Amino acid sequence: MKIEKLNENKIKFTITIDDLTARNIDLYSFVYNSPESQDLFWDMMNEAEREYGFNVDDSMIYVETATAGSESFTLTVTKTNEKPLLKVNKEKVLAPKENVKLKRKKMPYFIKNGIFKFESFDDLCAFCKVANTKAIVDTKLYSYNDNYFLKAGIMPTTSILEYAQISKDPDLLSAKLDEYGKMIIDCNVIELITKHFNKPKRKPRAN
Repeated sequence: MKIEKLNENKIKFTITIDDLTARNIDLYSFVYNSPESQDLFWDMMNEAEREYGFNVDDSMIYVETATAGSESFTLTVTKTNEKPLLKVNKEKVLAPKENVKLKRKKMPYFIKNGIFKFESFDDLCAFCKVANTKAIVDTKLYSYNDNYFLKAGIMPTTSILEYAQISKDPDLLSAKLDEYGKMIIDCNVIELITKHFNKPKRKPRAN
């Protein structure tokens, strides 16, 4: 975990997957703002107070979240003396310290039980090269109508949006895939594709 004081009223935390693992917080808990993730947040705030004197006891605060690569996230905390019901914009709402929630943007950073459409196998292989396997859970791969469909229990949106389309109705599509599609890989899709199709090229031997 990294703490950066941006100014007198704003501080930024960078959290990695390993930080969550060390606290026994899984991705479900982190995404859905569980009591464990709240405890982690206030432990970080206490550390910020010890290191930088960043005290929010008499202030209202709001929190912005963002990804910072495939294996880390940032939380930017701003304190203010404005009233708690004042809306800064659609995605930032001021709140008292005891009621603060980690506000999420419209596009979540993790999608639960999603299905992702790849127009070609090459696109799928390209995604597997950059995918964060620690953050992707419960995967299956289907072919259907000349496209490839990746099911995932949890999928970070960090890089997959560059390679695939997200299904707007995963329940309906899942039923179609189960009935009409062909299952190609029933688990560990990213790892298996990486192993068999994304092998590093061997350098030619020098004469």
